Amino acid sequence: MLSFLGDLDDKQRDDVAEVIGAALGQDTFATGGRYLGTLWLRDAETTAWHVLLASRRTGETAADRKRFFDAWGNA
Repeated sequence: MLSFLGDLDDKQRDDVAEVIGAALGQDTFATGGRYLGTLWLRDAETTAWHVLLASRRTGETAADRKRFFDAWGNA
């Protein structure tokens, strides 16, 4: 996910946001289009970073990581 988003130039990112926003905004949200898609992309990128960083923390135990992933999955 992160490598895909990192490889996008500004125009490609806007195009992806427009497609996602159009798909999500079909009579579901008050807003739509590129703005909604941009919010979704930003959230997806942040989530991917959180998961990646959580799996690399060496000072935590396996039980700490499991609790984090369980909580994240149930959010």
